[in-house]
Order: sequence, then C-alpha cells, then structure tokens
Amino acid sequence: MDRLPGHLIDKILLGTDPKSLWKMRCTNRSLQSHICDPWFESEYFSRRSGLLHVSSYGSNMLCYHTLGDSRSVRKTKTLMECQILDSCSGLLLLYFINGTTQRSLCIVNPLTKKFRFLNLSTFMRLARVCKRKRVVSPSPLGFAVNQTTRSFKIIHINRKTEVENPGKSSYRFEINSGNSWRYSKTTITSCPSNFSTLMKKPVYLDGSLHWLRNDGSIVAFNPETEQARLIPVEFPQELHSRTLFAAGESNLTLISATEEVIYVYALEDILSDLKWVLVKQIKNGVLDGKRPGYWNVEAYDGKCLVLSEGRRKIQYGADRMVHVYDLSANKWLVKSSIPGWCDANQDIFQFTPSSYSVVGLSAEILACDDNLISSLRSIMGLIDGISSEKVEKHFRKRSLEEEEENKLVLLKKMKPS
Repeated sequence: MDRLPGHLIDKILLGTDPKSLWKMRCTNRSLQSHICDPWFESEYFSRRSGLLHVSSYGSNMLCYHTLGDSRSVRKTKTLMECQILDSCSGLLLLYFINGTTQRSLCIVNPLTKKFRFLNLSTFMRLARVCKRKRVVSPSPLGFAVNQTTRSFKIIHINRKTEVENPGKSSYRFEINSGNSWRYSKTTITSCPSNFSTLMKKPVYLDGSLHWLRNDGSIVAFNPETEQARLIPVEFPQELHSRTLFAAGESNLTLISATEEVIYVYALEDILSDLKWVLVKQIKNGVLDGKRPGYWNVEAYDGKCLVLSEGRRKIQYGADRMVHVYDLSANKWLVKSSIPGWCDANQDIFQFTPSSYSVVGLSAEILACDDNLISSLRSIMGLIDGISSEKVEKHFRKRSLEEEEENKLVLLKKMKPS
C-alpha cells in the first residue's frame, strides 16, 4: 500500500472499519502518520457520525446506528441504567444510576477504551432521584474538550433567585476539570427565564458553551477563560413547535419545522445587533402528506439534518423511523428504524466517534463496582461494533499484561546490585 498514490490510500483507509484502522495505526509505521493526519481523522470519523438513542429517564437499553447505513443499527443492554448527559470530540459524558443511592459520573472514549470516573457535583449529590431513576429537575450541564491542551471541563449551572431582588436571577458555574468541583469567579444576573426545552443539550461552538433560554436570550460560557455572558437575542417571529437549537458549521442555528417546510436560521451579527436570519428552506419530504402520530427534529450539524417520525409497528416492524437529509446533496438519503423499546421521551444524540484522547483518561480498571464496569464495557462495544464480551477480553488481556509488567519491575528491585 505504501507505493500507492495518496488519493488511493485515502480511498482505501476511509472505507476501513474503525477496529482495523486502529490496528493499522498501531502496527504499520508508514501508515501511522497518514492515519494521524488531522484532515484524515476529521474526514474519516465525520463519515461515521451516528445517532445514540436512550430513554430521557435513564435506561439500561441503548441503540446506536451509523448515519448513511440503515442496516447498521446496534443495540445493547447494560446492568446499570444510564443517561447520556453530553458529548464532545468523540467523548461521552455518562451518568450511571443503580437504585436511588448509587450514582456515578463517567467520561469515556468508546474507541480508545479510555475512561475516568468523577465525583458528583454539588447539585448531583443533593438531588433526589425520581421513581423512574432520573435526577429530578436537573440543572443545565455542559461538557467541553480543548483539543490543543488535551483537557476537558464539565460545567454545571446553578441558578438562584436574588433574595434582595426577587425579579432577578443569578447564575453560578460549577466546574470540574478532572480533580474536583469548584465554582468559577464569574456570575450572571438577569431577569428570570427558564432554559428552553428546544435545547437537547448545550451547543459548543467557537470555544464556548451556549444555553438557550425561553425568552430567546443565550447564556454563553467560555471554559478556558471561565467567563460568562448573557447574549440578548429575540426568537424569529414565526417559530414553530418543532424547533431545535444546534450548531451549524460556523453559526449557532435554529431549526424550525412544519409538516411542509423546514426553516434553518443562523445567528448573525447585523450592524452589531445579533439576529436570527433565515438562510435555508428545506421541503419536508419525509411526511409528504402523511399524518404520523409523532414527528420531530432530532439533530443538525450543518452537514445533515435528522428527523424522526412515528409509524405503525404492525406495518413497519418499528415504532418510528429516522430520516437524514444531506445538505450538500439537497435530498433525503437515509432512513432507518428506531427500536420499539425506545419510549416517546427519548434522547437522540448525534455522536461522531474519534480516536482523540485527553489527559487524565486511562484504560486501567481500578476498584469499581462490577455492574458499573460491565455497563461501561457494553456501551464501548455498542459504539465500535465490538461485542461486550470481546471488550471484556481486551480488558482482561490488558490487566494480565500490566500484572506481568509489575512483577518484572518488582523482581528487578529485589535483585541485589
């Protein structure tokens, strides 16, 4: 392969599955620099962007399928119930729940098998867990990865009403960068407004996390400078109930859909005044005159748009279908089914796997609950297509290798000089 032209090598490697590509990267020195090239990594993993399905209330049943391949749906069952809190740069922020007392926060890269368990934030420690095992009224939380410093930060927003001024609310930002939780020095005071349900998770763009509020304004927080600001913006005049707050390729975006048309708005600076500007209209060819029991806008990243619709289980073998619109081709290309066990209150995350790693994550298994580790392995296997049994073998092999290395080190120390 070394003698082939670069474009042919790209074509071959871009069609290789992640497991085989990872082996090539580790064993073939001549291909290592090619595979590690930032352009190649971005192109490779963007083609394998997928959707993660899990119940909003936490579930031990998860589903993942790759966009562009309707036959690639994979499912797994974990021993502990799980919520996906956020994702960034190929890493997942997970919240595991076992009963009403055992709760764990974890960052994991499913491809590299590296992870880290973290302490719960102040809110998580004090929050009750409802009967369906979801945290009651969770406050907004975000997850950001800095690819330059290879570091991460989790930001939890705590809001409280000002005692001296009941008409104002203040926001404090609790931060975890790997060791413990602490509050940033910055606070925001504004008129009270809840965070919008149009936002499935905060939008990470241009180095800042963005949370949309019901009054249209946006809370922005820069994890590096730890500075926050309130961006005063008004919603577009005609905003429909099926609306999603997301990130385009270079702008914050609102997707607002009717049964006939899907409107794409970008946040632009017009004479130093931020406004939502209509930049694209897409015909809703998914419904095409049908009246499904349920449909919604699920995801958008500037390259593709994802819609889900309810259909009769008897006819199609699944409760709902997922449709993907390719913005570069300007047409609906892909559809696949959502498993029947996914309830109506599900979270659908668009997730792009990556071999990217951050400081502080490790593949070493410390003293952890067996159910927790087993659940984590199942999720890793779900993303990279390797069964949880194979993932477990991988961990056992690594553990044995580490034990042998430790024995050799100990023997060397015991030998008389």
